[in-house]
Amino acid sequence: MSYISSLASRIERFDEHYMYSHKSGSLLFYTKMFDTYWDSHQYPPLLTKERLSGWICRLDEESVQRQVCRILLVRYLGRYLQSIGESDQYVLPYGICPKVPDYVPYFFAEDELRKLFSDEVMGSLHPVSQAMSRQYVLPQLFSTIHCCGLRPGEARKLLVGDVDLEHGWLDIKGTKTYRDRRLPIGEMLLLELKQYDLIMQKRLPERKYFFPTKANDSYKCSSLSIAFSHILRDAGIGQSSNGNNARLYDLRHHFVFRNINTWIEDGKDVYALLPYLRLYLGHSCIENTEYYLHWVPEFFPVFERLYGKLGDNLPEVSHG
Repeated sequence: MSYISSLASRIERFDEHYMYSHKSGSLLFYTKMFDTYWDSHQYPPLLTKERLSGWICRLDEESVQRQVCRILLVRYLGRYLQSIGESDQYVLPYGICPKVPDYVPYFFAEDELRKLFSDEVMGSLHPVSQAMSRQYVLPQLFSTIHCCGLRPGEARKLLVGDVDLEHGWLDIKGTKTYRDRRLPIGEMLLLELKQYDLIMQKRLPERKYFFPTKANDSYKCSSLSIAFSHILRDAGIGQSSNGNNARLYDLRHHFVFRNINTWIEDGKDVYALLPYLRLYLGHSCIENTEYYLHWVPEFFPVFERLYGKLGDNLPEVSHG
């Protein structure tokens, strides 16, 4: 990516550093925007509080999440420049980011999921120039997220060698919490994945990723989100009562809620099973798993009937 501002060479080095240290370019989408902002004001190559004041303001019709990403970018940039000896560079302080509103998961009804995964709806996924096998790949990718409770990023990055269809397991590697794990594949999903793999061996025999766009490419998060929003529309699934639209990540949430509710109906000790669920989900701490119990009483009457209102006594934590 080419930059034009007085910070151009520094931003280029920061890009390389960020990609190496974070194994992800999630924030680098905003470096070009920042470079353009800096150049438009003809600022010299020195970050100051005053010069950054215009950048950190929320833009018209901008989400809080996007504003936070822009702020974090220049905070990381300032810290990087100081780390390479430019001690005069200003670093935005902690606490400057606005609070991102808590996200309330979308709770799929079982009939919604049946409609979502129906041949009619999944059949609306047609091939596109950058993903000619999309009609085969995406239904199985979405099913794997739903049936195995994966993070979308974990599913899209699965390599062919990570999926053992003979023994029926997935190897999840390089996760955001650096916790590799091996997960079983359910019998029905395993049958579907075997049929899918036979098709893909013919269409892309040298593919690197199990769910590819092309032979050596995986789906981007944005592409998956757009495709998922399209099938939600085709399935007639709109907003929940709190105004939230369903997201692809909510398939993972549903996997967890469904299992917790089943344990409760079977009379099992949910708290005794949470450590196992934590390992399965790849959470860094048990509090991230307890997050799900915060929602169960409000939306699952079985839990409320047997355990009462526990939600007020459980901590609110970020997603793990």
